[in-house]
Amino acid sequence: LVRTSEDNMTDMVTHMPDRYKIVETLIQHSDWFFSDKEDKGEKTPVDEKEAQSVPNIEYLLPNIGRTTAPGDAAGEEQHP
Repeated sequence: LVRTSEDNMTDMVTHMPDRYKIVETLIQHSDWFFSDKEDKGEKTPVDEKEAQSVPNIEYLLPNIGRTTAPGDAAGEEQHP
């Protein structure tokens, strides 16, 4: 739903909290966003509850390059 044209792991992890917030807002205020009324005549909705804390993604960034393809794990023997 929300992503850039550059689809790499670093970008995905870095901007994950922002993307979650956009999707969360669309879901919470779906009546307002997807209303059939052309003239809403009402103000933009405001979140009533406190925003959840943003997860710390700093520990994920160094591990991005360490991922391997399934069946290609280090230390496993390859059988012909």
